[in-house]
Amino acid sequence: MDIRQMKYFKTIVEEGTISKAAKKLHMAQPPLSMQLKQLEEELSVILLKRGNKQIELTEAGNRFYKRCLQILDLTEITKNELKQSYQDVLRIGITSSNSGLIQQESIQEFIKKNKHVQYAIHEGSTYEILDLLLSHNIDLGIVRTPFDTSQVNTFYLEKEPMIAIGKKDYFINTKRKIKDFKDTPLIIHQRYLPLINDYCLNKLIQIQLKVTCDDSRTSLIWANSGIGVAICPMSSLALPYDHSLVYTILEDKNLYTGIAFITRKNEEVSTLLNEFIERFK
Repeated sequence: MDIRQMKYFKTIVEEGTISKAAKKLHMAQPPLSMQLKQLEEELSVILLKRGNKQIELTEAGNRFYKRCLQILDLTEITKNELKQSYQDVLRIGITSSNSGLIQQESIQEFIKKNKHVQYAIHEGSTYEILDLLLSHNIDLGIVRTPFDTSQVNTFYLEKEPMIAIGKKDYFINTKRKIKDFKDTPLIIHQRYLPLINDYCLNKLIQIQLKVTCDDSRTSLIWANSGIGVAICPMSSLALPYDHSLVYTILEDKNLYTGIAFITRKNEEVSTLLNEFIERFK
């Protein structure tokens, strides 16, 4: 039994038939059937019930499939870790609203100092970054609070306020708090909608939600269209946007959000990654 046979078995289970699995694996069906038969003979169990249309896992087959997933995942993790240790690759996941952090002088110094380092950057939501981290596809996540911290080590940067940004016509009168925008169509990132809704509910403020989106850059684009005012973290100003837009810093302390650096619990952080994180302290 080897890794190749485990990959074959995994593909058969996921494709549902041996013929579909053979097509996906770019091989003929008879050799794949032979590999499955040899695997069952070696394990001395029946792994699959062959039907007219779909295969069905036996109890032993189901247990073996779960174990295959674990072994194949561990194999991939080991390959990535060994590759990283020799190539000095920093695999970082970051939310779009945090991408401006790379412009900080301390990070520019790190990049110049470590010219041999390669950077594999993955962008996504906080939840997507968490999934990438826990599945060992990245080694550092840079995300927004709040999130589940039970499986990660966390280092927090200083909290920052929200801003309201839009065309100048929306800012004729002085506006400092979210309540001042209650009659203004708002553009809000899905990530911050629960935070803003809960705050407004407690303060008996009824807002006009016009647009929801999944990316801070999208919020700025829609604000530039004139359809409404975007509510987003202040660090979003580091993203490309039309500088004819006007913004104000919201004074509502309960709307402050934090940037967090996360790594996997119970795992040693590489010297290189630790040096990168230290640049933000």
